[in-house]
Amino acid sequence: MRTSEERINELHRRMNVMEEAKRRRGYVMKCAAAYAVCLAVIIVTAIAASGTPVVIGNAEAGAAAASIFARHGQLGYLAVGIMAFCLGALTTVLCFRLRKRTKEKESDDRTDR
Repeated sequence: MRTSEERINELHRRMNVMEEAKRRRGYVMKCAAAYAVCLAVIIVTAIAASGTPVVIGNAEAGAAAASIFARHGQLGYLAVGIMAFCLGALTTVLCFRLRKRTKEKESDDRTDR
């Protein structure tokens, strides 16, 4: 039989574990949401940019001619560069958080044994 103090300590330990799990889920959800928003912006930009025909010289080019760069060359490169950087940064943050979460979970499993 446990004493009252032992039961209270165990209750606090379980509450801490549950709060930490809730915090981790929140971080993962926020990161996944940011990743999804960034991906959606990239897809919408690609769809919007591909719908406009581009005239290069005397020939009209379709969507395959990278129309986002034809009219506003520098602006197009800048937009794609920023979006690529954001997507790469979000992917990196997501991977680091998932790795940290996995390591914490493994260390918790080892200490519980």
